[in-house]
Amino acid sequence: MDGSYWMVMGLFLVAGLLVGGVISAYQNGSKAATLVMMVLAGVAVVGAVLVLLGVVG
Repeated sequence: MDGSYWMVMGLFLVAGLLVGGVISAYQNGSKAATLVMMVLAGVAVVGAVLVLLGVVG
């Protein structure tokens, strides 16, 4: 297992935690926090996919 494996796993882990935060913030009515975490989760997923495909990293 090389470093890119751990980067992909880490990015998916961060994305999952952020999605949980999105759900929690949405239920509490915090639109700003929901939007910020949603964007960050999307960036983490896109980053993980790009590393997985070998485009980055």
